[in-house]
Amino acid sequence: MTALFALNPALNIAAIRAALAENRLVQVEDFLDSESANQLFELVSQKTPFGLAWAGDGQHGTNIRAEALKTLPGPERERIGLAAGRAAASGQFGFLYGQYPLVEAYVNKWAPGHPSEQLLEELNGAPVLEFARVVSGHTDIVKADGQITLYAPGHFLTDHDDLVASEGRRLAFVLNLAPEWKPDWGGYLNFMDVKGNIAAGFMPRFNTMNLFQVPIRHNVSLVAPFAPMSRFAVTGWFRST
Repeated sequence: MTALFALNPALNIAAIRAALAENRLVQVEDFLDSESANQLFELVSQKTPFGLAWAGDGQHGTNIRAEALKTLPGPERERIGLAAGRAAASGQFGFLYGQYPLVEAYVNKWAPGHPSEQLLEELNGAPVLEFARVVSGHTDIVKADGQITLYAPGHFLTDHDDLVASEGRRLAFVLNLAPEWKPDWGGYLNFMDVKGNIAAGFMPRFNTMNLFQVPIRHNVSLVAPFAPMSRFAVTGWFRST
């Protein structure tokens, strides 16, 4: 069985740990070994039944499963998009993007034997969890959760800090799997300072891992309407509970 989340043995663990300690965030290129990265890209781009995650107009967050999304009437899709957009325009928390929740699908047996189950198991395997503990300094990390995401043109995620005390989120991760991405297409992971300036902006390059300590203010910028492809990623948190 080919691994889907095998770490690149050439990773500079000490440098990653130092960057997280100093800046609370780091971008790591060539994070997975090349075979693993290519297999994971095949999973997210060809084998994942994406639903739709959205929030807006007082709706904190909803995931519409892929099966329901296929039959969702056009006017309802438009209403959801406008609701998420209104939230963003008014400064509320809002988002709109394609999603496949790994833990929910695994626990509820959405698709037994689907390769996404292998992905979740490897995220929670000893090598990955030990890596997270070492680089973050959070020795209490015991598990990982995650989702496969697809940001198509018009998708976005507004400013927030990821803090959910009851979930014990310690270290957030975004493993990008978008090939040949261009800056003008948007979809950047941006980190804001106290004045709202972008202190760092991470391009979603293929097989590049973004790690950041929780909490920290960030967003995913709007994917441009003219972007010719979608921004694929595996995202989630390493957690203590």
